Amino acid sequence: MGRYHRDLPPLAAQFIRYVLGFSISVGLGLAPYLGKLEVPGFSPMLSLIPDSLQDTAIPLSSAVMGIVTIWVQWHGSVRPGNARLSIWFMRTLKICTIALFVLIAIELLAVVRLDIPAVNRTVAFAIGPIHPHTPPCEILGRSECIKYKLSLDESHINSYFGETQANCTKLMLVLTYVIFMSSFGMLIGILMVKQNHASVIWHKKSM
Repeated sequence: MGRYHRDLPPLAAQFIRYVLGFSISVGLGLAPYLGKLEVPGFSPMLSLIPDSLQDTAIPLSSAVMGIVTIWVQWHGSVRPGNARLSIWFMRTLKICTIALFVLIAIELLAVVRLDIPAVNRTVAFAIGPIHPHTPPCEILGRSECIKYKLSLDESHINSYFGETQANCTKLMLVLTYVIFMSSFGMLIGILMVKQNHASVIWHKKSM
């Protein structure tokens, strides 16, 4: 990664380091607290979450921790005279937080995840929140319907649950994901601009 950083402009390379620091590094550093790593004698709050939801809860909690870390870093280095940057930061923080909560809601209400032991993996289908309860799944839940009555062919699944509903769910997932990721990057960019601006001012005063 270092070699690729040398090929980038300084600001772009710095931005990448910040993104990796506030996302990957935060997740790895908080892995025991988030429940990613087992610590003898310590039971993380993740143990309160059903096993079927833990694969969803871990990345979402890591994203929340990343946002909190940026917020702490911002307030720890805030200086007078940055009113415009502060306004942009707070607005972007609200957008990022709302997008994350919407993403969580869509994931829990409109996405079905199935464990496939034969291939040792989990597959997910964005089908929407509404179950038609028509044959052959009139008395089955969404997961049982897909697993036992429908094939894992996404076109068959979309046909049963409604292609419009499924496509709208996919659109909302993609849009929300893009908004969250872009606003998260925007938070880091604003923080980076403020810190660089503060460094320039400090350098001028020290001369």
